[in-house]
Amino acid sequence: MQQKQTWYAHGKLLITGEYLVMQGARALAVPVNRGQHLKVVSASAENGGRLRWTAKKPDGLWFQAEYSLPSLKIQKTTDKFLAVKLRETLIVVQSLSTGFLDGRQNIEAETLLEFDTEFGFGSSSTLVSNLATWAGVDAFTLQRKALGGSGYDVACARAESPVFYQIIDEKPVVESVDWLPPFKNQIYFVYLGQKQRSDESIARFRKEAVYGKDEIQRISSIGKALVKAETLGIFEQLLQEHEEIMSAVLGIVPVKKRLFQEHQGIVKSLGAWGGDFVLVTSHETEDVFRKQMANRGFQTMFSWDKLVL
Repeated sequence: MQQKQTWYAHGKLLITGEYLVMQGARALAVPVNRGQHLKVVSASAENGGRLRWTAKKPDGLWFQAEYSLPSLKIQKTTDKFLAVKLRETLIVVQSLSTGFLDGRQNIEAETLLEFDTEFGFGSSSTLVSNLATWAGVDAFTLQRKALGGSGYDVACARAESPVFYQIIDEKPVVESVDWLPPFKNQIYFVYLGQKQRSDESIARFRKEAVYGKDEIQRISSIGKALVKAETLGIFEQLLQEHEEIMSAVLGIVPVKKRLFQEHQGIVKSLGAWGGDFVLVTSHETEDVFRKQMANRGFQTMFSWDKLVL
């Protein structure tokens, strides 16, 4: 007899607190209205089970893999690198959940990602969230053991509204926040076209960053003030200060100075500094703004209402 189960997790964007959230800063993050589905169909197996995994993305097949159970030995795949990465994560799940993928079942698993794999919206964190629910384990523990990082992305995966996220005494603290900027129609999210690897960015931060308690406290206070900002001007001032602080911490020139020097609004890096999405404010109409971005070579962008959950 077959059993079918389905789960869904939201993608994310980190508005404030990048990098320093790992050191105790209070970060502001938003879930996005694009995420990842996981469907699992299982049936009893007589002589050792197998796991057939099919991952899909918006433009079609991402990769496929077949594993023997419970060893998770790869039998065949269309992408060895991705199959190995998935295997490593599934082995962590097995270590946390007795009986998970124990070989007594044949399992067909299918994921459907609702956003481009290059966007940095959380293809890994949405998967981890869904796997944790499937296996009945703590998502933050799984994230820490399988991926590293702060865990804010896992918090967003199950959130239905913006959240404050902070690590206190090595434990995640998640607080829902009522945040809908009155000037949201002047906020856009623009894709720079150069996906950043979170693990590499974190490693570089840990090796090279210079910061102390003052920076951590100020970044936390900026996030708190940001959700109370009633005018675009105050919002922009806060984000400008945030960029200046993080530029000094990371030793990296802010993205506005590199790519948007003549733009009148604020341009703020989101998450790993470098090439994913940036938050951009505009003092023009949407049509004019989109033409400005297109002239700079940036074609992919979302308004607040088209992306934030």
